Amino acid sequence: MDRRDIILLIIGVWVAIASLVRMMRSRRDFLLAKVKEQFDAHRRREAELTNAEKANRRA
Repeated sequence: MDRRDIILLIIGVWVAIASLVRMMRSRRDFLLAKVKEQFDAHRRREAELTNAEKANRRA
């Protein structure tokens, strides 16, 4: 292997690692958005329940 082959190998490994990191970041962002969506839905349901409980106490 001459110098050119080694440089191309290093560039190839670098590109592979960079694309893997990018894929993992997008997956992480997707999962975080999903969890946040579920959490927000849970908070909305909780707020609706407390509003209903307040209405029952008034009646």
